[in-house]
Amino acid sequence: MVETKIQADIPLPVETVFGHVSKLENMVDYNSSVKSCELVSSSEEGLPIYKIDIDIGIKRFSCDYQVTEFIPNKKIVALARANDIEFEDTYIFEESDMGTHFEIIDRTKLKGFFAMSEFLLAPIMNHQMNHNLKTLLSILKKK
Repeated sequence: MVETKIQADIPLPVETVFGHVSKLENMVDYNSSVKSCELVSSSEEGLPIYKIDIDIGIKRFSCDYQVTEFIPNKKIVALARANDIEFEDTYIFEESDMGTHFEIIDRTKLKGFFAMSEFLLAPIMNHQMNHNLKTLLSILKKK
């Protein structure tokens, strides 16, 4: 498994940052790996399920991206599973002196033939997630 963690202090209220990030369709604007994200249904618990199209460089795939935990202005956890890849994203929002302390933790597990390339995935994921965070910050600065 590859775990990637990024974080930033954002000079905006938690409600503003959470409001933008919690609309997961917005990922296409700041996440270079996400090619499309569309709400398709909800779970029995009423949590949203999205159809997401992702390109991580070594593989492109579509699958469901299901929110498994949603605590307003605090935390979002979403899980995606495809045949040979599984990942869970945790978004954490905390009030800070700067405004909002924001963290994303991605846990990606490759399966089958792709499992041998996990060591290649770690630096790619770190680079992409840092780039995505910079793009998100530039979008949020306009708010």
